[in-house]
Amino acid sequence: MAQVECNDSVLKFVPPRSFVHDDFWHKYAEIKIDIDCLDESGRSIFGTLSMQTGNSVLVEVSCSSFNADYTEGNFRCKGTLLNSNTMESFKECDKNTLLKTQAVQFYRNLMKEDRLESSADIDLKTYKFYYWFAFPAPTDLLFVQEHAEALPTSISEHFQSCIGKGNQKEPFFFYHSMVGIKTISELIQHQNIDANFSEVNLEDIYFCIFEVSANNKSDLAGWHVRQILTYLVMACPRLAGKTTKWIRVYKEATNKLHLSPLIIVLPSKVVDPDSLSNWAGWQANENGRYIPRVALLAETMSPKRLAENAINLNLKLMKWRLVPSLDLEAIKQTKCLLLGAGTLGCNVARSLMAWGITTITLVDCGKVSLSNPVRQSLYRYEDAVNGGKPKASTAAERLREINPSINAVGVDLKIPMPGHPIGTGNDAIETKAALAELIKLVQEHDVLYLLTDSRESRWLPSMLAAFHGKLVINAALGFDSYLVMRHGYRKSNATGHVPDAGDRNEDCATGFRMIEGSDLGCYFCNDIVAPGNSMKDRTLDQQCTVTRPAVSNMAAGLAVELMVSLLHHPERFGAPAYYRLAKRDASGVVEEPEGVLGILPHSIRGNINSLQSMITATERYRHCVACSAPVLARYANEKDDFIITVLNVAKSLEETVGLNQLMASMDDDLDLKVTMDFEDDSSEET
Repeated sequence: MAQVECNDSVLKFVPPRSFVHDDFWHKYAEIKIDIDCLDESGRSIFGTLSMQTGNSVLVEVSCSSFNADYTEGNFRCKGTLLNSNTMESFKECDKNTLLKTQAVQFYRNLMKEDRLESSADIDLKTYKFYYWFAFPAPTDLLFVQEHAEALPTSISEHFQSCIGKGNQKEPFFFYHSMVGIKTISELIQHQNIDANFSEVNLEDIYFCIFEVSANNKSDLAGWHVRQILTYLVMACPRLAGKTTKWIRVYKEATNKLHLSPLIIVLPSKVVDPDSLSNWAGWQANENGRYIPRVALLAETMSPKRLAENAINLNLKLMKWRLVPSLDLEAIKQTKCLLLGAGTLGCNVARSLMAWGITTITLVDCGKVSLSNPVRQSLYRYEDAVNGGKPKASTAAERLREINPSINAVGVDLKIPMPGHPIGTGNDAIETKAALAELIKLVQEHDVLYLLTDSRESRWLPSMLAAFHGKLVINAALGFDSYLVMRHGYRKSNATGHVPDAGDRNEDCATGFRMIEGSDLGCYFCNDIVAPGNSMKDRTLDQQCTVTRPAVSNMAAGLAVELMVSLLHHPERFGAPAYYRLAKRDASGVVEEPEGVLGILPHSIRGNINSLQSMITATERYRHCVACSAPVLARYANEKDDFIITVLNVAKSLEETVGLNQLMASMDDDLDLKVTMDFEDDSSEET
C-alpha cells in the first residue's frame, strides 16, 4: 500500500479568496435604499464556493446571493452582510471585536452550514462600495495533522460509486465504509450534543469535504475545513481528543474525482463559543494589506443609468426618516398634462421631474421669444433666435436632456377658446383637429395643469377634465399674487349627471367645515358670466403676464406639492378640503386635518407684497359654466357641436346653465329696490 509522506504537525490552513460580482452591488444598492434604509442589523447572504482553480477555495457573491434558494451545481455558504451608514462608523468599528461578536453568534446559533461574513460601507452618490470580507475561525484551537496512508482501493472505488449516485449539495458530509454517504443531519443533532457519535465507530467513518487543495495533494487545508473542525469541536463533545480520518475531494469539470486522505487529531478540550477569545479571518486586499477593498461601480454603469439612480436617490432617502409611508411608485406612475409651456409650465415641469414623474406632456402653440429664456427656465437664447422654436417641443427636449429616462412629449396645439369664433374653411378644420387632439390628451393623462396665460383658454380643459374624471390643478399669477387650486374631482360619468353638492358636507367638531372632494368648486365656479376674449382691446401690458419674477416659482411649487400630497390621501384626488368656521371657543379649535404630507387645501391665495397666504375652500356652483350638471349633460349629448357653439357664441354657456335668467332676476330685484327706495324718499318729502 502506497504511503503519503507527512510528518505529524499542526494543521495549517489556506485563507479563502473572494470575488464580488458587480451585480451584487447593484442589487444591494436597491435593497439598501428601498428596504434596509438605516437598518444596520445585518442581512443574510449566500455565497458560492468555487473549487475549480487555484490553491484555495473561492467564495463568490452575486445578485443571487440575496436569494436563499439553492443554486443548482454550486456549494453555498451562508453569511451576514453588515452595512455601516457612515464611512466614519465603518472606519472606527473595532474589527477584532466585530469579528468575535459575529463568530460567537454564528456558533452559538449552532450553525448548520458554513457561514460567510462581509462588512461594508456604501457611498450611493458616487457608487463607491468599501467592503471587507471576514471568515471567522478561532486561533485558540489547534488541530494536529498525523501521517496518513493512501486510501485502500476498495474504499476509493466504493466511495466514488456512492458519491456518483446522487447530487452532493453540501461541501461537508460523511462516508461510512459499510453504508455509504451520510449527511451532517444524519449523524449530528443539536438537541443533545452529548449523544453525537456515541454509537459510531470512528474506524468506519470518514469525514469528507470538497476542497481545491485535494487536487495538488497539498499539506495545507482550506479555510472552510477549519470552520468545519471548529463546528465539530462544539457540536460533538465525544470527538474531543479523537483521531479522525478525512477524505478531501476535488471534482474536475469533467466530473473526475481526486481523493486525498488526511488524519486530524481534534483538541482534547470541550469548548463553547463564549470560551474562545481570539479569532482570525479578516481578508487581506490585493496587495496583502489588511484594509478594506473598494468597488467603483460608476465605471461600469452607463451614464443614463447613473443619472436615473441619482435622480431617485434623494426621493428614496425621504423614506428613511422623514416620510416612511411616501409612495414613490404612485408618484412615478402619475401622467401629467401641462397646458401652457411658459413661465409656469417650465417651473411646474421641473418640479414634477424632481418628484420622479416620468410622463409629462406639454401643450402650447407659441414660439420661444427673446424675452422668454430669463423667466422660462427650460429655454435658452439659441431657442429664441430666427423666429424662435416651438415652445412645447423645445421644453420637452430640454426635459429629456436633463433626465434621459423621462417620457416627455411636446404638442404644438392651440386650445380652442370661448369668444374666439372658428369661422369656416381651414380654420374650422384646424380647430376641430385641435379639439380632437385635446380630448385625446385629456383621456390619456391623470392630472391636468392649467398654466395658460388667459382665462378663456382654461375653460375647455376644465370642462373636459370634469367630464372624463381627471384632476385639475390650476395656477394663475397676478403682479404680486398667485392662485393655486384644485378642481373638484369626480370619476368619469358619460351621462354628464352630477349629484347635488352639499348633502355630504358637514361641520366638524374641530372648528372646520368639511367639503367632500367631489363637491369642491372649479376655477369658474365664482363666475357669473361666460369667459370671453380677454385679449381684445387690451394694451401691451395687459396682454402680457406682468408679474414679479419669483411669483411663478412659488405658484408652480405649490401646484406640484398639492398634487403629490393628494396622491397620499386614502381618497387620493377625491380628498376633502376644510375651511375654518367663525371662531366660537378658541380652546376648542385645533389644527386643520392633515395627510401624510400636510394639509390638502382647495385653494391657496398668496401675496408676496404682504408675505401672506390664505387657505380657502368653496363648494361648486350649480350654475358654473365649466363643471355644472347642465354643461356636462349638454356635452354628453352634443359632443363637438356643443363646444363649437360655445366657441362661436360664448353667451350660449350662460343660457345653458341659467345665468341669463339669474342675472335677469337680479336686475328685477335691483329695479324693485330702486323703486321702493324712490317711493320711500317721496313719502318722506310729503
